[in-house]
Amino acid sequence: MTSMSKRLFADQELTTVLNAQAEKARKEIDISEEDYILNVSETDFVTHLVSKYKVNALHLGEPFMLEPKEVDVDVGNDPMWGMRPGRNTRVKGCRVDIHIPFSGDKILFLCQPSIFTMSRPLAEIGYDYVALSYTNAGELNPDTVKMLFERDLEQIRFYVKNVESECEGFNSRLKGSIKQMLSSRKTRILKNRQAGLSIGLPLPRRADAPQTYTVPGIARNPEIQRPIVTEKGFAPEPTLAEQEYEHILSIIRNMVSVMERSPKAFIHMGEEDLRTHFLVQLNGQYQGRATGETFNYNGKTDILIREGDRNVFIAECKIWKGETELLAAIDQILSYLHWRDTKTALLVFNRNKSFSDVLAKIASIVRGHKCCKRLIKQVGETEWRFLFHNPGDANRELQVAMMLFDVPKEAT
Repeated sequence: MTSMSKRLFADQELTTVLNAQAEKARKEIDISEEDYILNVSETDFVTHLVSKYKVNALHLGEPFMLEPKEVDVDVGNDPMWGMRPGRNTRVKGCRVDIHIPFSGDKILFLCQPSIFTMSRPLAEIGYDYVALSYTNAGELNPDTVKMLFERDLEQIRFYVKNVESECEGFNSRLKGSIKQMLSSRKTRILKNRQAGLSIGLPLPRRADAPQTYTVPGIARNPEIQRPIVTEKGFAPEPTLAEQEYEHILSIIRNMVSVMERSPKAFIHMGEEDLRTHFLVQLNGQYQGRATGETFNYNGKTDILIREGDRNVFIAECKIWKGETELLAAIDQILSYLHWRDTKTALLVFNRNKSFSDVLAKIASIVRGHKCCKRLIKQVGETEWRFLFHNPGDANRELQVAMMLFDVPKEAT
């Protein structure tokens, strides 16, 4: 009785195949147009590359047997049949084919994992199955077929398990690797362009390209970064640095702590009065320019930092009135934003509602918004950070800090 076809898990090392997948991702990043790299949403591009280059591990289904077939079997090398030279060496026999369905990348059946044995099963690899074939001369011996199949199946499962383990490790690292590749390429492009400017020779510019400019400082001098967001080419655009964003949010949190320690002082205050207390604290650290305040009111906008005619930071203050009102508040704040990576916040005041019930709803409500990409992190029991995209452009991303505060109201 013999097996047929190709020896499994023996052609090439699995590590080589996995490294090749990572290299394909790197190549796609490297051959992409520079302006595409600078403009594309990193979140979406990384997600696309991970989906494209991750390895789909093997998973076996339940084996099944095909109808046994009568076949001619060459027994010329089998001394048990006592064939003499010159005589016909083929006799009637039986072949049994057993198929094992599978899902995943079938090339993995040819890859040797780090943990292996010297014994490898022979099989034919179909589109979505592995075929094990057993042939013997004369009548079928079911016990022998069963014994050989169980041996081969045990070997296959051993290799599939080890291959799966290495693939899962590769896939878990792939996202971080791709993010690093993309970040390195973007940094390299920006450094080269900046170095080119230092040469001192003029560069031809598109007539419609925005010009580079420096943002005037404020008293605290927050760093203003310049991510690329234009659709046609490179154009620096201002945004608030992450550390400055965190500092602003910390001021807001500290003000809430004051409210919690002295609830009676705020119990009669309406939404506008509460907002004013935040503005006082913020202006205590962020002095306005000569032409006006950095933090001020602007129509229905509650708190903002403005750069020219654009809003760099915006915060909206709302009283909790349910899911519909919260989603409307998100729509409102998104309508003010024009820059990628804009940092913004939504301050929600809970008054005389079950605060625990409100907190339990927030994350699912916000994730259900059509422009929400994902939850970045939960900062504390009452604060979340979400990644959104601009309603008009999926590549324009912004962070929304969702901050809930329990502010009591005097019973009527």
